[in-house]
Amino acid sequence: MRTTRSRSLPGGRTFTLAILWTSLSACGQPERFATVGSEISRVARSYEGMVVSGSEPATRAGAEILGAGGNAVDAAVATAFALAVTEPTQSGLGGRTQALVRRPDGSAFGVDATTAVPASYDPGTAPQAEDGYAVIAIPGTVAGLARVLDEAGSLPLPQVMAPAIRLAEEGFSLSEGEARRLAGIRDRLVLHDAARTILLAPDGNAYAPGDTLRQPDLARVLRAIAEEGPSVFYRGWIAERISSDLARNEGYLSAADLAGYAAEPAIVVRGRFGALRLIGTYIPASGATSIEALQILDHLPLDSLDPEARALTIGRALLMAFEDRETAWNDDRTPEDDATWIVSAERALQRATELAGGPSAGASDAEGPDARPESPNTTHVSVVDRNGMAVAMTQSLGPTGGARVATPGLGFLYATTLGGYLGPLEPGARPWSSQSPLIGERDGRVAYVLGGAGARRIISALVQMLVRIEVDQAPAEEAIAAGRFHPSSGWTFEQLSDAVDPAGAGAAERAGYVVRTRPTGTYFARLNIITIDEDGRMTGVADPRWSWGAAAGPR
Repeated sequence: MRTTRSRSLPGGRTFTLAILWTSLSACGQPERFATVGSEISRVARSYEGMVVSGSEPATRAGAEILGAGGNAVDAAVATAFALAVTEPTQSGLGGRTQALVRRPDGSAFGVDATTAVPASYDPGTAPQAEDGYAVIAIPGTVAGLARVLDEAGSLPLPQVMAPAIRLAEEGFSLSEGEARRLAGIRDRLVLHDAARTILLAPDGNAYAPGDTLRQPDLARVLRAIAEEGPSVFYRGWIAERISSDLARNEGYLSAADLAGYAAEPAIVVRGRFGALRLIGTYIPASGATSIEALQILDHLPLDSLDPEARALTIGRALLMAFEDRETAWNDDRTPEDDATWIVSAERALQRATELAGGPSAGASDAEGPDARPESPNTTHVSVVDRNGMAVAMTQSLGPTGGARVATPGLGFLYATTLGGYLGPLEPGARPWSSQSPLIGERDGRVAYVLGGAGARRIISALVQMLVRIEVDQAPAEEAIAAGRFHPSSGWTFEQLSDAVDPAGAGAAERAGYVVRTRPTGTYFARLNIITIDEDGRMTGVADPRWSWGAAAGPR
């Protein structure tokens, strides 16, 4: 039975292609990257450990924990809690988390801390809305981070959470991106007293970039979790405040829902791309889909294809993987059987054979994968320590600011889950997403830790970046800055300068696809990657499309 999981239901019938393809100079100059040791920068190198996130103060929090003797899990959890403070529109205590951990001995486990649908929710009568109390489901992040730390951490929760508590109490300088996002939802936040109080200036206007944001209510909640454990969030005074507030405002989330929530083990999957061994997780995450696309491409001569042929080949492989993600969820197999089928060598060979059959391969009248858009507003953490433990963790509130409401005195926003945002959902369901934390191994050691934000574009961006690194032997900082494409309802190009590679667009048009233009690169996902050389040198790279992201080793 699948009573605790659900899927999105696409409504379109067109199965075509969307694509971006730009050169390095269009979306990030190579010279902007430098070897900076343990300093905070978009690129950093170290032999002692590495943290990459979309927020400089959050990256600094994780590096601090590594420097204090913590392992990769300790640092990842510290970074994730810090992101709840420094990127409150992207993730937080009211949100959802997907984590993948690779231990030094090579074993791996995943944690599914997706938001879950409350017992009283009725999709047939519920209001259809993007934000407000009616879209709030059971938060998973606190339970998920605590479970990851409990399973593989080495430091106590209070020490791991100390940097986040300090950031909330003392404040931090708002990045340009977070200030812009808060300004973008200002008209929604101002409608709710608690949200307005914690995230807008006293006069009700948005803070400017560089302003100091202090969050004393959130600091108090974080301190309570650190000292009393996650149970205070799900069964203690924090849970009481949450459930009372939701009841007063006609929300669905109850005290019983909170008390019954648990972060669950995720289904871990493995695959390969050339000599690279890949580790990911299955629905509610989509690592299995990323792995399938790469395994399909592994059967094809990417290194000998011209740019046009390669663009179409990668696009069709992605389309096939998206289609299989839908197909698997429609059959009568167990989720474990679905996962095994999707990443099987047999399925990859079958799909590669179909793809080699001609231009129509991978295009059909089947329901398209982008019929229901996912929000690109997500955040990802990549961490590795000097002992070979690695963590890839992705978190989200859904759209910018999630539900855009907060419970008075608690200091955090809730994720958007209900109201049709993630499709029709039944009580107990955990909706899936395109979050795709991945870890790559070579010769028994960690070679990559990666993931990103950007809805379905996470998958297409990860696949293309690994192709560039593994097939073209491009350095990670060049591969992450290069142009990207995405298969959806038309071919889309990122037009940032005149330095656009026309090969992908020309191939798309000749194959009968529609070409559209996107004005910015953030639509095509923001990745955070760590690569580890044979000599143990770690290079962390934050996506240049997310200019306030940062990488750092321990000090």
